[in-house]
Amino acid sequence: MTVTTISSVPALETRKLTRHFGRPDGLAVKLHLAKRQPIIRALDGIDLTIPAGEFVGLVGESGSGKSTLGRIAAGLLPPSTGEVAVFGRSPEGDRSVHRDVQLIFQDPQASLNPRMRVAEAIGEAPLVHGIASRSEIDDYVCAQMRRAGLDPAYRQRFPHQFSGGQRQRISIARALALQPRFLVCDESVASLDVSIQAQILNLFMQLRRELDLTYLFISHDLRVVQHIADRVVIMYLGRIVEDAPAARFFAHPNHPYTQGLLAEIPDLKQRRRVYAPVKGEIPSPAAPPPGCHFHPRCPAAFDRCRTERPALREIVPGHRSACHLNDVAAAPACAQTGEIA
Repeated sequence: MTVTTISSVPALETRKLTRHFGRPDGLAVKLHLAKRQPIIRALDGIDLTIPAGEFVGLVGESGSGKSTLGRIAAGLLPPSTGEVAVFGRSPEGDRSVHRDVQLIFQDPQASLNPRMRVAEAIGEAPLVHGIASRSEIDDYVCAQMRRAGLDPAYRQRFPHQFSGGQRQRISIARALALQPRFLVCDESVASLDVSIQAQILNLFMQLRRELDLTYLFISHDLRVVQHIADRVVIMYLGRIVEDAPAARFFAHPNHPYTQGLLAEIPDLKQRRRVYAPVKGEIPSPAAPPPGCHFHPRCPAAFDRCRTERPALREIVPGHRSACHLNDVAAAPACAQTGEIA
């Protein structure tokens, strides 16, 4: 008999996960009180496994579905169809799973109650869940603030009395107060100055070592992801198009979309280079193109791309990509290296 341990159970596992927004057949529409609204397909068949203890960087353009996936992982949104398991448990069937995964938002000012003192913001959830009693909560809050790099002497202040970096540390302390094993960071350093970003990223790495945390780090910045992630997952219009260990991902990008993103990372060594973004704009999730969603913008698209959805499959061990060019027999060298000619 195999004994299952926490470390052997994935922190997050999704299968054929979809999330749609909008109800075209709602009661108001049936009563002719409102117009039929289009269905927004935020997620379209996501298969993703994050082992416990791994730091995964999730990257993609705005509208690709990154934040929706993060909110489903954190239990803030239910999926439309498909399966979600956090440490082997379904968030819908076992509500205690919500303690194991916490979400750190992009804007700490908007995510903190302006009328609630820091001590209350950090200590409210531990009190509700019985992690600390009322006689213990003050010391517990002080410990969480010190762990996040804050002076506990300021715990009676309001959020507006702190800087942006300090407010993000408050959000981190609030998340850690529930003793989670999995943190979802949704653009959690995007609104901060570069020097403050470095401090917060160093804090994330320190907490990972001390608490053995798993991270789903959502970001637009591939340079940040390159330095902190074990694995990189690229999303485009609700689908995962590439998934690879960070070292291989940056050395041998496979999908044309990934190659386009990496080609435009600013590099001080190439001072005279003219940068050009990926041509076109991401299509509307209300009317995604058929076949490969990226084909209207892909310079290598051919007929099959316009009609058939590419499967996300392993091209070399540990490296998955969803591109029909991997099936083209005329490019054997590409198939060996995982690159597209």
